[in-house]
Amino acid sequence: MRKYATEHPEIRHPELAWRMIDEDLAYLSPSTVYRNLCEEDLMCRRPGRNQYYSQEKEEATHPDHIWGTDFMYRTIGKHQSFLITFIDEYSRYLLDWEVMRRMDALSIGQAAQAALETLPRDAQGKTTVQPMIRSDHGRGCISREFDEVLDYHQLIHRCFKAHCPEENRITKRANRTLREYMNEVDFSTKQRAAEELKKIIDCYNQVRLHSSLGFKSPAVYYRGSPETIDG
Repeated sequence: MRKYATEHPEIRHPELAWRMIDEDLAYLSPSTVYRNLCEEDLMCRRPGRNQYYSQEKEEATHPDHIWGTDFMYRTIGKHQSFLITFIDEYSRYLLDWEVMRRMDALSIGQAAQAALETLPRDAQGKTTVQPMIRSDHGRGCISREFDEVLDYHQLIHRCFKAHCPEENRITKRANRTLREYMNEVDFSTKQRAAEELKKIIDCYNQVRLHSSLGFKSPAVYYRGSPETIDG
């Protein structure tokens, strides 16, 4: 473990534990990894992925600057399912979403790839923007599969500080709004759920006015010109 930790000083102990499991190197709990790192005097040399949170939390200043992602549990028919969403934190625009039966690393990695394919591209097919991706410390979001997708697109990934839900307030607030709409429609099958979710998210992006956006829609802020539209 010492060798792996010194080779990856940027990784915090919870992610380090899961990565070693994924790579079949060691099977240790995050608390055991933390204790061993302290005993080896390695914690003090580990700046950590979330070091910037010791300062003021970074805020998005333009579209595609920062994307947030989160999950929501939902029963569809007789099955427990998961809704993953990606949101542009500047405009509150819901960029992509997917209903999954399992919240495993492979499914989350595939959902991330689908979301990133929505990025604007130049004539050569290269993305013209590189948003920072923010998530919680869920196992899927610190998995090798998720990191590989982000690394392929050369994107930075930051995790919110544990037990501080206010740092993910934009995504959480969007999910709460979606849940209010979802409680009023039929989710008896996955196909029905997908149809209803598309209507709900289209309404959220195109029609619903947000007080934090000067009572304009997310679509106006994401690809439009909010300064040219009267409030």
